[in-house]
Amino acid sequence: MTETLNPEGSPAPEKGVADILGEAFQLYRAHAKPLLLTCALLFVPAAIVNSMARAAILGPTLAIATSADPAAALAGSLSVYLLGLLGTLVTAFFLYGIIVPLTNGALTIAAADRIVGGHAEWREVWMLLFRRLGKLLSAVIPAAIVITLGCLFFVIPGLVLALFFAFVSPVVLIEGLGGRAALERSTTLVRSDWLRVALVLMTFAVVRFVAQLVANIFVAPTAVFVGSLLSDLFTMVMLPIPVLGTVLLYFDVRRKRDNFTNDNLRTDLDALKSA
Repeated sequence: MTETLNPEGSPAPEKGVADILGEAFQLYRAHAKPLLLTCALLFVPAAIVNSMARAAILGPTLAIATSADPAAALAGSLSVYLLGLLGTLVTAFFLYGIIVPLTNGALTIAAADRIVGGHAEWREVWMLLFRRLGKLLSAVIPAAIVITLGCLFFVIPGLVLALFFAFVSPVVLIEGLGGRAALERSTTLVRSDWLRVALVLMTFAVVRFVAQLVANIFVAPTAVFVGSLLSDLFTMVMLPIPVLGTVLLYFDVRRKRDNFTNDNLRTDLDALKSA
């Protein structure tokens, strides 16, 4: 992975999306245990809370929806739809607006450390993230709010905002920016190479679709807690690939725009450690 950035010589050609994802897979395969532990520290408790919330919201109405009484079943089906929409928005804000970006941040540090030849374990990775947790939350929370509001307005605005804010976590942890400055920096970087970013982000949707499909195959729809938890845990196992792909793409975009090298990355990591 040390060739991800070129420290010397002529600029390397732009990497294709398949190359980026291939590198992400190789990095994940080579360091699966520490990367999974890094994800699990925050993602597993969050998945349990998320599943409990969905079960509490949907459980009672699902029981009514399966009632033998047609009127009750119709009312229950409508309630399931409305509460399901509400539950999806609330849990998506929590899990994908807050937890995934924080996990993205931890994996950003882990990937950067591996690129420059380090061997940081999950404890060190999270301790480094906590050094800039305030800055990270100052960017992640506003981003999650505006993306959620955008999704309420016919979904498309939310997807566009999610695209522009794809690099927020790497920007905060590698460049040391926070709040509005981090959001603007992420938007600038994404706009310079939006197609590759969009294609890499599509792997998130693929991972989530496959996770939900697996849950639906093995768990009955009425078992909301178990189905949601299984889906989230499967997502966690696959999550490092699209997240690492996004991080590696961030480095590649900066290599093209800013002549970013391994030496620059090492300096930025040293600044994070001394923050």
